[in-house]
Amino acid sequence: MNKNKRYKETGKCIWCGNTDVTASFETAPHILPRRLGGTEIGFDVCDDCNHYFGTAPKGKVGVPSIDHALKEIFGAFRMFGKNLNSQSYRNYTSSYFSYRHKERTIKIRNNFNIKAVTIQFKRGLYEIFLQKYHRFTKDGNNPKFDFVRKFARYGIGNPHVYYAYNNVILAPGEGEMSNPILHMSDKLIDDMNKYGFYNIWLLGHNFYIEVFPILATRYRNQYLQMQADSTLLNAKGDEAIFEFTDVGQIDFFMQRFNS
Repeated sequence: MNKNKRYKETGKCIWCGNTDVTASFETAPHILPRRLGGTEIGFDVCDDCNHYFGTAPKGKVGVPSIDHALKEIFGAFRMFGKNLNSQSYRNYTSSYFSYRHKERTIKIRNNFNIKAVTIQFKRGLYEIFLQKYHRFTKDGNNPKFDFVRKFARYGIGNPHVYYAYNNVILAPGEGEMSNPILHMSDKLIDDMNKYGFYNIWLLGHNFYIEVFPILATRYRNQYLQMQADSTLLNAKGDEAIFEFTDVGQIDFFMQRFNS
């Protein structure tokens, strides 16, 4: 019993809704994947759901696990962010991608599907958001997050996710390269409740996920303009916040810095 206590607070899984009467909570739910360096532990994620996020779906060729997709993309951000030079690519390995430095091209390996990687990565953003939110507030079981649950846990829907493209590297906090954390604050939550979006700032990169679609539709232009004014740094003139539908659009190898 004591073994389980540290991984549950309400005793109800924030993803599937099962309680400690019918589900176990024995596995530590890392908010960010361990293979990415995440050490922060959440709670109220049952073992079945915890296993789900870390396991590639059976019978679906080319579809990685949600946590692995996060690890690959943010792992590249971390790798190229701290080792940005003409030889960086030599030290980079990936399960999904091959980086051809001379041609400056990225190819996905034949056994993976770029659309599937993109969707799994987006689902991962929602996974880490709700788990961190619940750790911060203990309110992750609130029905208002059913939209998040349906997408992250069950793959229902395809919400809007935006990315801030800059031509400078925004430095993460001290120690975050080796042990990244997902930031959460009352201000970010207040903005989410007002505009319908949550700003994920991780390893020097800004993502904006649609949490409450009705609010997000109403305030989309206002919110994104507000974020652009505070986040984008005018360097070359092509800085922008845009919706991405392909992980290749977010330049996770950061080739724009290594011409």
